[in-house]
This record gives sequence, C-alpha cells and structure tokens, in this order.
Amino acid sequence: MNICKPLRKLNQAPYATLPDWVVVQKVLDGETELFEILLRRHNQLLFRTIRSYLDRPSDIDDIMQDTYINAFQKLYQFKNDALFSTWLVRIGINEALQRKRKSKRNKTVAINNEKGVIQIADTSIMNPERKTMYSESVLVVEKAIDQLPEKYKVVYMLKEVQDMDIVEISKSLDLTTSNVKVRLHRARKMIQEYILKFSNAKNAFEFGNAKCDLLVQRVMDRIKEL
Repeated sequence: MNICKPLRKLNQAPYATLPDWVVVQKVLDGETELFEILLRRHNQLLFRTIRSYLDRPSDIDDIMQDTYINAFQKLYQFKNDALFSTWLVRIGINEALQRKRKSKRNKTVAINNEKGVIQIADTSIMNPERKTMYSESVLVVEKAIDQLPEKYKVVYMLKEVQDMDIVEISKSLDLTTSNVKVRLHRARKMIQEYILKFSNAKNAFEFGNAKCDLLVQRVMDRIKEL
C-alpha cells in the first residue's frame, strides 16, 4: 500500500510520534512547516471522505486543498476535545457539499425552442480511470462503492475502507451511532458478496506517493502566501 509519509526530518523522532494536538499547537506557535505532518497523516482519510461525495479528480484535488487551507486558517478553533481527524473530516465534508451545491446552481441547460429539444451535458462519459475500473480487483471495489447512494457511501468509505471508529464517524457526520450502524449494514448488504471476492477494500482509493507529495507541496506553497 502507498503510504503518505512525511519527508526529511518530519519522519524522524521526535516529529514522527507527536500527537496531532501537539503538532497543532506547534503550528500555532509559529512552526508552520510542521503542518506538513498533518497533511501527510490525513491525506488518505480526507481523500476517501471527499471521494464519497465527488468523483472528478480535479474537484477532489481542489476540495482537499481548500479544506487544508481552511483548516490552517481556523486552526486556532481546534479544541482537543475531539480527534483532529474528526475535525478535519467535517471541514472536508462541508467543502464538498458546498461544491456540489454550487455545481447544481451552475448547471446550464440549452433549449432549442424550434425543435423542443432540451440538451444537458453528458456527465456519464467515462474518464480513463473509469475505463480501467475492471482491470484490477481494487478497481472493482471502487466501482461497487461508487454505486452506493451517497449517505451510505460515505459511511462505508470511512468504516470499511478507512477503518474509522464508529463513534468518530458519528461525530464527523453528525449522526447517532445507531444511524451509522444501520447505514453501514445497508451498505454492506448492497455490495456484500461479489465485491469481497475480488479484493481487499482496505486498498481502495489510495492517496499516496506522487499524489500525496503534489498535494502537500501545493498546500504548503499556498500557506506561505497567506
């Protein structure tokens, strides 16, 4: 599995073992370069969360960057009464939902009055990633997850793919733990049998190595400009 590890000294003691809340405090105290630790620790989680709401790579990349910039600017609001990952996920979900609402508002419909034909942009055209969906077992997992309704997809993604705790999922999505469990059960039922024959869900929607490095560099560059 690709792992989004901090580079240079940030992957060595004492930085590698610092709890998130300590890293946050150090960033607030002026060591802004340590924000990279938080990016690399949570890129995978954030990517999988946003991927539950959006599937265009460019949109996901934009939302991840916006989420981190938003988190950096509001870092002083983080309280150590919840996990940093939970706080970050909620910001990411809000950013993703805002993008979806904006996309719906900006959708254009061309109407040919003479022929009475309504033309709507075709959003079902498969990109290269989709065309290779069935070439490897992990991509089959991703395809199956993509077919889930959104409210089930995000729960399944966070629990089965990201292995997030039920309590933290409930906090992140502002749902009761019972509701989370019900949605998870229904999601499992929808894709249960055939998907697990092909691949291990833990390997789906990876966000490591080159992708991780590129996003980290973009975010850190933007932070320097703030």
